[in-house]
Amino acid sequence: MQASIKRHTSTAILLAAVLTLVALTLLVRLPNLHGDTLNTVMLAEESTGYDLSGITDWNKRAVILLPGSTYYPSTLLTPETADAAIPISTNEFAALRADYLSQRFVLSLPDTNEAYTLTFKLSGRHAMRVYVNGTLAGETGRVGTTKQDTEVWENSITVSASPANSKMDILLNSAQFYHIRGGANLATLSVQKATETVTPRLSEPLEGLVMTGALLCAAALLMSVYLFLSHTKATLYFALACLAMSLRECVQSQSWTYFPMDGNTAFMLEYLSVALLTIFLSLYLGQYAAGPILRGIQIAAIAGSLVYGGITLLGDSLLYTSLLKFYQLWLIVCIITGTSGLFWNMRRPSREQAAVLYGIAVFYLAAVSDIAMYRDLFGATYSNAPISEAAMLIFTVAQTVSLFFMNSRVLAESKETEQRLASDKAALEKLDRMKTEFLGNVSHELKTPLTVMSGYAQTTKQLSGQLSPPLSEEVSRRMTLISSEADRLSLMVGQILDVTRMEEGQMVMEPVRCHLDEIVHAAVNTHYPMLNKNQNRLSIRIDRGLPDLYADPARISQIIVNLISNAVRFTSDGEIGLFAGQDGNRVLIRVSDTGVGIASERLAHIFERYHQKEASGAGQDTGTGLGLYICKHIVEQHGGSIWIESLEGHGTSVFFTLPAANTGPC
Repeated sequence: MQASIKRHTSTAILLAAVLTLVALTLLVRLPNLHGDTLNTVMLAEESTGYDLSGITDWNKRAVILLPGSTYYPSTLLTPETADAAIPISTNEFAALRADYLSQRFVLSLPDTNEAYTLTFKLSGRHAMRVYVNGTLAGETGRVGTTKQDTEVWENSITVSASPANSKMDILLNSAQFYHIRGGANLATLSVQKATETVTPRLSEPLEGLVMTGALLCAAALLMSVYLFLSHTKATLYFALACLAMSLRECVQSQSWTYFPMDGNTAFMLEYLSVALLTIFLSLYLGQYAAGPILRGIQIAAIAGSLVYGGITLLGDSLLYTSLLKFYQLWLIVCIITGTSGLFWNMRRPSREQAAVLYGIAVFYLAAVSDIAMYRDLFGATYSNAPISEAAMLIFTVAQTVSLFFMNSRVLAESKETEQRLASDKAALEKLDRMKTEFLGNVSHELKTPLTVMSGYAQTTKQLSGQLSPPLSEEVSRRMTLISSEADRLSLMVGQILDVTRMEEGQMVMEPVRCHLDEIVHAAVNTHYPMLNKNQNRLSIRIDRGLPDLYADPARISQIIVNLISNAVRFTSDGEIGLFAGQDGNRVLIRVSDTGVGIASERLAHIFERYHQKEASGAGQDTGTGLGLYICKHIVEQHGGSIWIESLEGHGTSVFFTLPAANTGPC
């Protein structure tokens, strides 16, 4: 059952996207669905002009005046030149392109002095200037006879005026040099009483400002998600796409007029925003572009948009508007092939993928619809209103829902991983405790036989003196080796036992007032057989007058034996030195050798537990790897510090400091 549902998920998503597109079209494009309560009447020009004198009831009424039968191409009429100019029939308009023109509206109105609101509406952005009864009534942009002198502005202008002797003689100058297809267009004129009110509704620029704000909020939300949560590039690209769409909505809805921006720049940004939007959305969809075909479509869309964006930014407006139809065709090919590939690849989408697919389908269907609208494929039945901006908001909501599903999944996976890690941690802690207990037990058990071995070796060595000289010397030598190796094993077992105590927090220091020279000589004398190996020379130099220590003598002795033992193992036929001197209120001890040294990359880890060392200079194994770890712990417990200086092939020096007794107990 679930497999059957998943097989039809993509179809259901596409159907939902189509229904959403139909709903957007009904809300945005079809006329008379915005709730306006104006009763509109359309009038055509008569031989003497437009007769509105018979309209007595202006209550919530607007009269739409269609373009007259004549106009003035490539002419900018003024009140002084209006009567001398010769008009041309509007039947010639389609064949005769004009980048600037004039229209004349002569209105007969009721015999009152009331004011009227006049709104001129054109297709596309124009520069416009209006004269009423010989007086300049309003201007948008800058009307000129060349492209350099013209600054295009909005596609409508609204002015207020009163009739003179029941007449209004209106001149409209309009100019549009920027679009290759159009030139200047003929305007319609809407007339209504200035005192009449209609059902409140936001103007087109204010509606655009609201939509721009919504898209900017979406971009800010997604940017916050990128910065503080996901750090995924797809979220960043979608946030930038929302910024590009907000720019397009701001310019296209004419809400840019609320900002200090000239009209010609706004015209360029309107086309540039399409290229930016395509680039960022293509980068966003790259996360779903699995396979060489989809990847190729993504690269093609980005490359085409980069080229068109560069032409828009650097080229002339007539060039990039003439190339627009080719760019739009390129986009349609990329959209159809790309979205088809995405739906095919995600035939059985997860919840988060389903939300994204729905948003993709809605937006790109709306984009194709807008392109068809701009190419006039829908005719005059629809208003010239794009729906891509509203579709982008739906896409943003779908992306937010997808992020919610993704975060829910990630949180569930994280919780499951956390529980698994907690279980693994508990098991590892149990194993670690068992290991510690095992090492402690083994260490305790090994102590006794090692002590017995060492004792018997020393006793046998003493008894060997009763034998004949050759046999006595050989027995003594072998017993010395046995005793030395027993001491070394005892030291290793002691290290393991110390680590288990450290891990359990049971290594207790018993500090007393003591003398360093006594500790050093006692340690060397006790462990001399173990330290006197590999034909090395041991030199000890302790400065006179060193202050007493407040330390645990047994632990300090353990440090010295460990360091000298390490030096012996890594030095053959060399010199091992022990130096002690005063360093301020501390005593500094240095154990040095002329052995193999330590590689620089290993120095940073030398005090770590179980650190793997290289083979010793005498070819022996390297012990437990715990000696320096234990030494560091003991030194720091006494309030001192320890460090190593070494050069590979030139020996090693280990330094550690201990506080003097007069500085207080550790």
